[in-house]
Parts: sequence; structure tokens; C-alpha cells
Amino acid sequence: MFGLYLVLNLGVLWFAARGSSTSGWSLALRLFVLGWIVGSANSLVEAVFFNVLTLSQTLVPAIFAAIVFAILAPLAGFLSSLWNKRSPVSEIGDFTPLALLLVILAYEFLYWGAGTIVFPYIAHFYESRALPPAFEVAAVQVVRSLIFVAAAYPLLKGGLRGAPLRLALVYGIIGGLAPLLLDNPYMPADIRF
Repeated sequence: MFGLYLVLNLGVLWFAARGSSTSGWSLALRLFVLGWIVGSANSLVEAVFFNVLTLSQTLVPAIFAAIVFAILAPLAGFLSSLWNKRSPVSEIGDFTPLALLLVILAYEFLYWGAGTIVFPYIAHFYESRALPPAFEVAAVQVVRSLIFVAAAYPLLKGGLRGAPLRLALVYGIIGGLAPLLLDNPYMPADIRF
């Protein structure tokens, strides 16, 4: 499963790099920030919030992900440069207050919608944990949605062709599917899958 985890993350970072008008170490740094925050850091915020991990327990998975993305980000940028003839990008990302509000609302809708669908299958995992009130969960998701925006902002600001599709794959695969492939002592396989 670790090999699949690496291939999925590399493939998505490569696809994001192919749409970027930046290159070299600047691109690698932007891909690292995006991959590490989306693939690890932002999920660890929720793990601490739901008392799945303590703050000190997040250190090992955060360092592991940082090492993985420190290797994959420059590799994705390099592989992208082999085939990608960079051209000016007219899609420069910028966020108005209205756009940020729409991102927050969309994230809340998707978070609660997916949670409602999956909860019957994972309820037993949380039954021994005291769950925070819904308004606190909603407030944390506002913060997490803004963290996701901040992670993508450097890549968007540099210009990213096809940003909606590329970022959908980043968030869906790097932030969703790939991390669930790895065995870990905190989340049993039946909960992950």
C-alpha cells in the first residue's frame, strides 16, 4: 500500500506541476507546501480536535509526511519539466471575500454531507470518545477550509491552468484517498476504508 500511496501522491503533484507556469525550486516549494498541508497537516488538526491524537502524537506523522513530500515535490516538478513547455497562464488565482465565503460554505456542505453518509459505518469508532458540539465542529471546518485555501494559494498565485480540476484531484487524492491507504495505530482499517 505504501507504493500506491507514493505513486498516487507523485501522480497528482506531477499533474498539478504540469498546469503551473512556475518551475524549478519555486515550483517544488509550492508543491511541497500544497502536498504536506493537504496530505497531512490539515488532517492532523482534525485528529487533535476529535481526540484521536494528542498534539505530541502528531509529530511523527507530520515529519513522515514532510519527508515524503520533500522528496515527491521536486521529483514531480522535474518530471513535469521533461514534457511541459511552460506558457503564460491567464488563470492567476486571487480571492475576494465573497470567494472565500463561498469556499467556506462549499467546504461545510461537503464535510457535513460526506460525514452524514459515512457516519453509520464509523460510529462505533467514535462511541467511546466525547464528540464536540456541532457548532464547534463547524467552526473548526471554517479554519480547515481556510488552511486548504492557504495551501493552494502560492500555486494559484503563480498561475495554474485548469486549477479547479487539478486542485480537486489534490484535495480528493492527496488529502483524502492516499493517506487512508497507510496502516497506522490510530485508525483501524475498517474505519479508514
